[in-house]
Order: sequence, then structure tokens, then C-alpha cells
Amino acid sequence: MPSPAQSPAGAVLFILFLVWMLFPEGDYRSQSLALSDLAVDRLARYRDALHVLNTTRWGDFAPQNKTTDDGREAKHLNLTGFRETDGFAWDDLETFRQKGLKLSRHAVPPVDGHQLWDVAQGEAMWTNASGTVHGDWVRKPGSAFRGYDSYNLSRSVPEVEWMAHKVEWARNVTGNAGRMMLRLSGNKTLTHYEQLSMDMAPLSGGIIRSLRGTATIEDTIGSGLNWEMKLWGVHWPRQGVILMTTTSEKFEGIFALPHLSPGPDFFQSSQMLLNQTLARVIRRKEKHVYVDQRMPWNSDIENPMYTAYPSPHCEYIMYAQVHPPIPPKPTEGQDAAPGAVGDTINAIESELQYPVGAPIPRIPKLKMSAVVYSPDCSFFLETKGPPDYPLSEADHLVGMKKEVQTHQIKTWLLLYALVVFGQVRLLRDQMKESFTPSTMGRISFGTISAMLIVDGMTFTAAATWVSSAAATFLPTLALMFASFLSMTIGGSFLAKIYEVQLPESRGRRDQSSSSTTTAQDSSANSIAATPTPGLLPGPVTASQRVETPIIIPSDQDISAEIAAAASAIPTANRSSPSTPETPTFQAIIGRFILFSLCVSFLAISSSTWYPRPRSVFLNTCAFIYLSMWTPQIYRNTLRNCRRALAWPFVLGQSVLRLLPIAYFWVKEDNFLYATTDVPAFVFLAGWVWIQVVVLAAQQIVGPRFGVPLSWTPDAWDYHPVLREDNLEGGGLPIGLVVPEERNSLDRALAGAEKTGVRHIDCAICREVLEVPVVKAGEEESSVSGVFARRMYMVTPCRHIFHTACLESWLRFRLQCPICRDELPPI
Repeated sequence: MPSPAQSPAGAVLFILFLVWMLFPEGDYRSQSLALSDLAVDRLARYRDALHVLNTTRWGDFAPQNKTTDDGREAKHLNLTGFRETDGFAWDDLETFRQKGLKLSRHAVPPVDGHQLWDVAQGEAMWTNASGTVHGDWVRKPGSAFRGYDSYNLSRSVPEVEWMAHKVEWARNVTGNAGRMMLRLSGNKTLTHYEQLSMDMAPLSGGIIRSLRGTATIEDTIGSGLNWEMKLWGVHWPRQGVILMTTTSEKFEGIFALPHLSPGPDFFQSSQMLLNQTLARVIRRKEKHVYVDQRMPWNSDIENPMYTAYPSPHCEYIMYAQVHPPIPPKPTEGQDAAPGAVGDTINAIESELQYPVGAPIPRIPKLKMSAVVYSPDCSFFLETKGPPDYPLSEADHLVGMKKEVQTHQIKTWLLLYALVVFGQVRLLRDQMKESFTPSTMGRISFGTISAMLIVDGMTFTAAATWVSSAAATFLPTLALMFASFLSMTIGGSFLAKIYEVQLPESRGRRDQSSSSTTTAQDSSANSIAATPTPGLLPGPVTASQRVETPIIIPSDQDISAEIAAAASAIPTANRSSPSTPETPTFQAIIGRFILFSLCVSFLAISSSTWYPRPRSVFLNTCAFIYLSMWTPQIYRNTLRNCRRALAWPFVLGQSVLRLLPIAYFWVKEDNFLYATTDVPAFVFLAGWVWIQVVVLAAQQIVGPRFGVPLSWTPDAWDYHPVLREDNLEGGGLPIGLVVPEERNSLDRALAGAEKTGVRHIDCAICREVLEVPVVKAGEEESSVSGVFARRMYMVTPCRHIFHTACLESWLRFRLQCPICRDELPPI
């Protein structure tokens, strides 16, 4: 035997360790150095772009002005994407501003003919617009057509090597309508400034804060894709205006953001704020240029690192208007206290951010309207709602604030943990009832496996999220503990079921292998018995089988002597077929883990699929999961078992496992903002209750009712139809026929009761058992006869008992209480 140092496996592991220590680290170091050099170049460009932002004024970017029209010269900025040579479709910039102002002035209607929004004196707004909103959008083309072949990126950005820039760009929305979800996160610091005079309206209100958002735009009608991107910008809380833009290698949008604002007051405040925040970010990045490899203000979520080979995509500029959370009522006039609504909103926000238990009114929803402009792909995306569309059709973007969403997530996690605890309680009660081999043999291994797999996936998801959970740490920990209990208790119960049902599966395999061996032996004997032409037949004793005598020893150990005699039979000439090995329970659990991981990865990746395939995949997974009672129905039919699981367990698990699916399939404002599918949930719920009805029918009318006999294996019927005309064939159980009347059918019929019901004492409870017997020549009633037969049970040894008595007896042992014969399971 080789030593550990000379073992081939040890050498292979040592080589793999050297490869892991040397090659990956060397590649990472070279890649890190390359990225650091690239980061230095990009930061130098950002420093120049910041200088352009500091030295420009309002009106220095006016690309839509034409000297031939109004005598004013077009102006451009020395920023990538804002130069005249870049060829962007800036002709619609003024249209974009006017669309934004239209949304703002509609959100804050004029009072007595005066537009108070223009002078920053309109309705009170949310000071912090952090939250998530979603809604529908419509696409409108720009005045000029632009495609990927309209640009020469190698000329406009020569220091970048572009990948796939001669094909259709990403984020190019081609459909006429779709859905949008916007997640906003604002800085907690408010910056105050001195706004311009009243004649420079519109005014921005004197306060500003930085803001970032993540937009998910789903093109449901066109390409069917959904695009996710990051936008960076500012928020003017007093006016409720949000202006954000994407930034990339070909579009330095964040440095030109003030020039895209509605007016000079917005320009002044945003320029002041961005000069501070952008310079701070650049200094931090320059200080950690060899450590931090993330590109600042990057809009690509999937590729946040610096890259020398980027792929182009359409750029976006978003103007959003936050609507007043408490709109004024028509009855309110001069009697309303000035500033009362603003104080209420401030109190709500203060309690949400720093809860102290103060009583607050119902928290209003976060609502905003938005217009998105793509200057390089030349199209607009406008949220669907008033005034262009009726309120009954759409209402722009509606959602909830960040604190409200966090509270909803915590509540859902706690409720889901309680649901899982309820599943654990039902499972524990079922384990108390099914604690014997007889009762565990009735339960389907597939039914408990489906529940165990989903509980394991829940535990994995909770354990993964709990490491990064902040405000939801404790609810996630509760869910993880509950799912761990359900997984471990269900796993132990499943292991016992597998141990009990293992001989059954082995018996089927042995039966199939024995049938194969018998066929081989018969063919071999036929070949041996056939005389070969040209040869003499063998001796007469050649075909005779040698019988080994069995000697009964004095200690009566017959089994040992039979085994010894069997071992003495030569088996050299026999070929036993190979029997497939039975997988261990640990191997099955490994398959379950691998299957759950594959399903989890597919579910995560389905977020980037087309809407229809994603919906089909999720509905299919839910349908397979909620078909958990189908294996139990099949096993009841296979074993001729009327009831294997307690009804509290069946009904409780059906309801509890439908509740989480109902939340995402039915509730529109769920915290994931998943698209609801009420018809699909109705179908899933109906499918679950169809299975429950079938289980109830199997208990009442029999597990094989309506199933052809050729489809099922032979099984003993404990509830047979007892007929008087089957007396001579021994069809009636022992005790229903008087001994002296057994030799005469006429005397037996004469002694029978006229009502067709005979009485016998149950050997278990010693109570009288009424047994219905069908008289000769009569037919059994289809309904009443079925229910009457459920009151008694007849064993193969022709003994009869109460159904409840014998079922209770068979829970502990599969033997007849009277003659101790082996009984088939129920």
C-alpha cells in the first residue's frame, strides 16, 4: 500500500493547490494593474469634465439654436456626448424641458389663476423621495431618427475600444408601451442655497439634495426585454423635481446635468451641489485607485468595474415630478391654516426616519410622473396618466416610501415565519399519528419530498439574505429558524418513511430479477434437453435434479440447516443478473439539494427573461410544487389505502402553502412589485382543492373507485360485498354462518334475518357489529352499500371486525387479532 506522500490523489491535490496559488493570483494582479491604469486615465478625464462644469454658465449649452432661424448661434459643451461632433439628437432638448414643466404644473395646479409652483410656493412635498414606484409608460419618437449606424464611436471616443458597436445597442426601446419601476435613494443631507430673484422663475425652492436611482424599463410590446440601469442626479424637495441621468464612456451626463435643468435657478443650485459632491468622489477614487476598481456614476449594473472594452447602450435623462402626498380638497379655502399640511408631512417623515411611537395619520403613497429622453437613440418615454390619459386607465408611477416598504418586508417575513411554524406544528402532529411502520408505509415519499425541497430552498434563501440584511435582520433570522425546523423535522420524518418503504422497493427489484433468472433457467433447460444432431443423448440421470436432504437438528434450528444445505448446492454454472443498487437516503438528499440549487438559479436568471417565458416558468414551478398531493393519491390507489394522512395535516398544509403564492400572485402592491396573475392563482388554488377532493373521495368511496382493475396490482379488499349466494364458496366471514347450517344453503337462508343485516361480536372491542349481507338474487345499492361497507373490515383469514377497531390494531402490527396470520397493509 503506498504511503500518503506517494498517493496519486495526494499528488493531484498538491498540483491543484499550486495552480490555485500561482495562476489565479498572477492573473488577478495583472488585471488589477491594467484596471488601475485605466482608472487613472478615466479619473483624469473626469477631472477635466468637472473643470468644464465649474467654468460654464446657464445658456452655454444650447444645441437647438440655429443661426439661420433666430440669429442665435448653437452652443455645445466640451464634454463627451455634448459636443457637436458627437452627433447626438439634442434638437429635442427644449421639448424635453417643456414636457417636464407640463408635468410639474399639472401636479401642482394653479390657485386663483396664479401658478404657485413656478415661485416655489405650491403644495407641500415629500422632503425625502426615497422609495419605489412603478407604472406604465408610452413611447414617442423624437424629431430626428438615430440608429447605431448614425455614430462613429471610434472617432468620438478614440481612446476606448468598443465591442458590438455595429449592432443594435442595448436599452433601445422599440415597443409602444411597457412597464417601469424606479427605486430612489436620496442623500440624508439637505443643502441650502440662495435662490435667484422672482423674475428668474421657475425657482427651485432654496434646498437641494443628491439622489441616485435604479430604473427597470420593461419593453413588453416591442423587444420583450427589460433593461436595468443606474441614474445619478439631484432632487429639489420644495418643488418636488427630480433630474437624473446616466453616465458612461460616451456620455458624461452627470457633469452636464445642470445644463439640462428647467431654468437658471435650477442650474445654479445643481451646479453648486455637483461641484462639491463630484469633486469629493473623484478625490476618494484617486486616493484608492489601486484598491477600488469600481467606476463612479456607472449606469451598467451588471458591469460596475472599469473596462477597456465597453459595449454601447442608449443613454437616458429623466425628469420626474413628485406629486403632493396630501392634495388639497376642493372645500378647503382661506379657512385652512397655512402650513398645516406641511407640518403633517414633516411629522410623518420624522416618525418614519426616526420612530419614537408618535401617532401619525395614514401614510400616503409615493406618487410621481416622469418623462425620459434618450438623446442618442432619439425617443421619449412618458409615464401614462393625466392629463394625456384618463385617471381610470393609468395614474403615472405609484409606490411607497422606503421606510414603508421596509416595514412591509419585515411584516411579510414575520408572517411567513409564522406560516412555516404552522407547517412545523402540523408536521409534528402527523408524525405523532404516523409513528408505526404500518402507518408510515401508507405515506407517499414524493409528497413529503416536495414539501422538504421547498422548505430547504426557503432556508437557503433566508440564510443567504441574513448575512446582508440590515433593518430586516431579525425577521429574516426568524424565518431562517422556522424553515430550519421544518427542514430538519421533515427530513427526519422522510428518513423514517424511506427506511420503512425500502424493503418494498427492494422486493419489486428482486421480483423483477427473479423473473429474469427464471426465464434464463427455463431457456437453459430447454437447450440442454434438446438433443444435438450427431451426438448421443446424455444419460438418464443427467437431467435429474439432485435433492439435498435436510436433517432437522436436535435444537430445531431449521433455518440454519436450510441455509447450510443451500450453500452446498453448486452455483458455478448459474449466472445471476446484476441487480441495481438501492440509493441511500443521503444520496437522495444530495439530489434534492442539487435540484433545488438548479431551480433557484433558474428563478434568479428568469428576471432577465421575456415576460411570457418568465410567467410560464414561474407558473410551472408553482404548479409542480402544489401538485404535492398527487403522489399520495397514486400511492393510495397502488396500495388500496383509503386514508394515509390526517385531515388537519392535509387541509392545513394546503392553505399554508398557498398563502405565500397568493401574496405575489394576487396582491398588486407586493414589496417585490411582481406582476400579478390572478387567473393563474385561481387555477393553482383550484388544482390544490381538486387533489383534496380526490383524497376525500378515496376515503369515502374507496381508493380504486373508477380505476380499471388492469391498471392496479392485486390487493386485498378489506370492505368486500357480502352476499348470501356465495355461502358455499366460503365468501362469508367466520361467525356470520351458524355451524350446523353450513352444509345446507337452504337452512342458512332460512335462518338469515329478513332485514339483510346480521350481528356478530367484534373480537377487539367486544361490541356488536352489524354487517349488511346482500340477499340472493338482489343487487347492491350503489350509494348506501358503499357507506355500509365502510363500517366493517374482513381479513383474508375470514375474520370480521369494526373498521375503527381493526385500523387502530393495524397501526401497531399487521397480524390478525384472532389467528395471528399476517395481514396485508391498508
